Amino acid sequence: MACSVADIQQHTTYSHDPAQRVTVTRRHHPLRGQALDVVKRGRTQIVVRLGDGTSMRLPRAWTDVDEAPSQLIAESIFTADALRALIDLVDALRARDRH
Repeated sequence: MACSVADIQQHTTYSHDPAQRVTVTRRHHPLRGQALDVVKRGRTQIVVRLGDGTSMRLPRAWTDVDEAPSQLIAESIFTADALRALIDLVDALRARDRH
């Protein structure tokens, strides 16, 4: 028995759910706080529709699609003091390697 092209369904990791809206929660993201329509949902990423009609892919963890972000995610950004300490450490390691 032959199958027509119409009988063959292709499966993707995304499911269409245009009615759902998500809010970007990622600290320092330019769209943080904006509610956007979900175009597609994947296991680790979603596609959202921006105000100008274009689409953007975002990690699910950067939105409230699953739940509110955990404190661990919110605190994973380096502080200015932590970056200064890292620079000092790298400088010290480079100086040690020169000797």
